[in-house]
Amino acid sequence: MNELHRFFGIRNVLAVAALAAGLAPQVLKADNAQCLLRNAIMSGAYVASGTGTVVGVGPIAVVGELIYNGDGTGNAVLVTQSVNGATSTLTNIPVTFTVNSDCTGSKTVGTGHYNFVITPDGSLITWIVTDNGVTLMGTGVRLRK
Repeated sequence: MNELHRFFGIRNVLAVAALAAGLAPQVLKADNAQCLLRNAIMSGAYVASGTGTVVGVGPIAVVGELIYNGDGTGNAVLVTQSVNGATSTLTNIPVTFTVNSDCTGSKTVGTGHYNFVITPDGSLITWIVTDNGVTLMGTGVRLRK
């Protein structure tokens, strides 16, 4: 009898998991138009920071201030990075970005490529580098509009 309970218990768990997995995309689709202002939501001065690894080189940490204009353009005013202990600072790096209505997006900072998710009020950006050989992710917090 114990085997039978275990079998049906596992079977029920799998059925519920399958149902949840099937319904989850529908729930997300029903509420995916949160950033109707699109690029306009990403506007103002943000402090960004992140950590990760450059494959074959070592750890990386970055911090900087970026200005987003709300029109798909911006500027990385100042970015300091440390790659495997070697620190450098870059200034005035051009930025382009696209915010989708579901609050996902992509951006280019200089030659680096990123995907991100932004909160509907534009106050927080969670990003990840999409270039091969770099595992780097972090956040951007709006300082002012």
